[in-house]
Amino acid sequence: MDLKIWNPFLDLEREWRLDSPRFFGEGLAGFRPTLDVVRGDGELTITAELPGMDPDDVEVTLDDTSLTISGEKSDEREVSDDDRYVCERTFGRFQRRIAMPEGVSADKIAANYDKGVLTVKVTLPEERAIEPRTIPVEKV
Repeated sequence: MDLKIWNPFLDLEREWRLDSPRFFGEGLAGFRPTLDVVRGDGELTITAELPGMDPDDVEVTLDDTSLTISGEKSDEREVSDDDRYVCERTFGRFQRRIAMPEGVSADKIAANYDKGVLTVKVTLPEERAIEPRTIPVEKV
């Protein structure tokens, strides 16, 4: 009688052999930096984790409706398939957009990069108080 004992490591190895995009291939899963967006004290603070990137490879832009953080994380190593067992790190172009309130000025935005973390501070425009009022509905 041939007994088979379940071994989770063998199941994981089988999955790796299927060339799952989660484990193999540069950029197959895509690089997507994580963001924190915090609003307080008249400003918006956005932090993005960009480990191993050079600040020259990151671009921060503002248009009428959103702030965009974009760039490319590249893998500069040359490794043959025989030399790599598992690669869970991801590479490639990325772009993250954050909606901005109306009236944000590019002159009031500052960005800095330290130890793999991009921090963008956006000074928010003063909020205008809107007086609540009732709008009459007319019958047509």
